[in-house]
Amino acid sequence: MRTRVIELADGQDRAGAGNLRTMAMVGPRARAERPRPLPLIALRWRDVHATLASAREVGVAVVAIDTQRDRVAGSMWIAAKPGMINVGVVGRHGQCDLFLDGDAGLSLRHLVLIVEPATDWGGPGGADVRYRLIDLRTGSGFVDETGRMLEAATALGPAFVMVGRYLLLCFPTGGEDWPVELDLAMAMLPERIYVDERDAEPDRWQRQRRGFAEGTNVEDTSVKPIGASVITAVRGPARARIAAIDGGEAKVGQFELTSRLGHDVIDVGAEALRRGLLLGRYSRCDTAGARSLALERISRVHVLVIEIGGRVWMIDAASTNGIAVGGKSVRVHAIGDGERVDLGGAGAVCWRVDRAI
Repeated sequence: MRTRVIELADGQDRAGAGNLRTMAMVGPRARAERPRPLPLIALRWRDVHATLASAREVGVAVVAIDTQRDRVAGSMWIAAKPGMINVGVVGRHGQCDLFLDGDAGLSLRHLVLIVEPATDWGGPGGADVRYRLIDLRTGSGFVDETGRMLEAATALGPAFVMVGRYLLLCFPTGGEDWPVELDLAMAMLPERIYVDERDAEPDRWQRQRRGFAEGTNVEDTSVKPIGASVITAVRGPARARIAAIDGGEAKVGQFELTSRLGHDVIDVGAEALRRGLLLGRYSRCDTAGARSLALERISRVHVLVIEIGGRVWMIDAASTNGIAVGGKSVRVHAIGDGERVDLGGAGAVCWRVDRAI
């Protein structure tokens, strides 16, 4: 079964990626101009529909629209997997799944989409896929439809966000078939509700569908709108620190980093794991200053570590030289107590558990 499908539009050539550092960044947490996704969806619905129609299995499809050039820049589909998370990375680096060139303000590795393990989510055909969008501590983050700058969000249903000049249209797949006719598709489109974590109602996405999308006028009663989509803003990996423990937070474990340059230890708390940690040699990583990772084969942002479902996941953040377990290259790995993961063939990280998460 396919687990990841990538399509890049003309002009998006990852082979020519320079992988240069970000040349421009959006200012610190300024309120961005509110994106207007619906007109762009209407203009490009045929292209969007083609991606959705080709993704029959349960997962999440992402279509990127270049708002300056008014075209679809590319798409990716990430499958939901039983017992495993699955991921896609968005950015300017040639190793990113959804490679988006042309915006120097976009970070090399900007955003990670995590599709949570496949379970019985209770939607039509089991298609209510829960997924996460996590900014890789870029400083510019991503922007929701209300204009808020976000570090991370969880979603169950469609979500539309801006990353630099690109509008990312995220659609769960494997359930409802989207019609090719624009009016019918807009009638099916659920209301998107953006809330903060402290205001979220855990069962909200399981409630009765709310009716037709605002601004549509469709008389065909055979068209059924799918349910309200709740996108919850949560805290992301927003602060680099060599000791990944907030004040008063109990230690749950530590990462031991080793290479020919030396040995470093990072103490880790439960909240830090829940939000996510970044391992790499860049200043925005939690391992900034770790001598053991100061090697060229280790990428500036190499790994995202995050706790999901009581397991600690190591996610290759589109690193140049990858990660491996037992000599086998992996994209995602649930690391166990005392297990070692190779970083780019130059260093290793070992997870030591102090207490249950």
